[in-house]
Amino acid sequence: MRTVWVTIRAFMRVEYRNQEGAVKLYSSVALVVAAVVQTGCAGGHEPEIGPQPIDPANAAVAIAYDAGARELVIELPPVDLPANASHEIEQPQPGEAVIPVGGWLQGYRVEVLDAKGNAVPRDVIHHVNIMAPERRELFSPIMQRIGGVGHETAPVVIPGILGYPIEEGGRILISAMVHNPTPDSYQGVRIRVRFRHEPEGLIDPFDVFPFYMDVTPPAVLHSFDLPPGRSETSWEGSPAVPGRILGVGGHAHQHAVALKLIDVTEDRVLYETAPITDDDGSVIGMAQDFFLTRLGIPVHPDHTYRLSVVYENPTGEVIPGGGMGALGGIFAPSRGARWPAVDPTDAEYIKDYEIRTTTHWTEMRGAPGSSTAGDGHSGHVHR
Repeated sequence: MRTVWVTIRAFMRVEYRNQEGAVKLYSSVALVVAAVVQTGCAGGHEPEIGPQPIDPANAAVAIAYDAGARELVIELPPVDLPANASHEIEQPQPGEAVIPVGGWLQGYRVEVLDAKGNAVPRDVIHHVNIMAPERRELFSPIMQRIGGVGHETAPVVIPGILGYPIEEGGRILISAMVHNPTPDSYQGVRIRVRFRHEPEGLIDPFDVFPFYMDVTPPAVLHSFDLPPGRSETSWEGSPAVPGRILGVGGHAHQHAVALKLIDVTEDRVLYETAPITDDDGSVIGMAQDFFLTRLGIPVHPDHTYRLSVVYENPTGEVIPGGGMGALGGIFAPSRGARWPAVDPTDAEYIKDYEIRTTTHWTEMRGAPGSSTAGDGHSGHVHR
């Protein structure tokens, strides 16, 4: 494993373009886990995905490699979306797919298509989670989150000198939650994830890894009930290996006013941001930080780190499932540090795997240990 000790050039800035065409130095990322650098991706060739349509009863994920476009393509089973659905609709959980190639992933983008191959509005995406069930997270023993997407997430691209290492025969798990706030219904909606792929060659990228933190405990469904007024929800953990955070981005819901990463040991704020909102107050993205001039922010296994989200709920009422706070970023392990594998006997890992592979999420929302169960497992809420 190699460690990144290089300067990432300043031209890797992130831009957000609003409806009027004005350019702002922000990104519209939601859960940036595999990388925090976002640009447009060139379209690739259309790969052979497999028999269409995929039978939802089989809950099978389709995976293919498009060598011409250098893309690893994964597609979830189709689901029908009725118009004006006011709640999340369960996307069949696909289980795991076997990666057909080795090398490195250098970003991803998500397409949403109907049964005829037409583009569907991205508003139907609640979230898409991409996980490596054989690698653990940096701050917790759950499955490593390779990437995460919300409706506002732009394509993610890692610079060519960096890459997330993958192995042929390795496993990948993708799950999704979709809804439909639009007045139109859609049939056979498929979520397709395209990963930029770099094969092994003469000059290989430096290994970097995504990391993910949430303000709720690791192995739960991560939305929580939002109380009226001001509230703060947080979770603490320590990294499994030493290294440097090269950049971060975050995700929060409406009424969030701050998302903070704090080194509790040193009582120091490492990162703080607030959602970017439109004229109606809807969250359209989060700003990102790149720690380039100091070659990243060092983190240490003997330190404790806290992720905290602050909300100001002006409605005067509890908003069920209205809160969320997450942080994703890119991390370079220290020289000689080896990324740990998962412990399949760990209780948190088992719980995380069960939650992410079940098709009965709505039943689990009220179960003990779920993030909306009201049993004290939803993080530390301070009024």
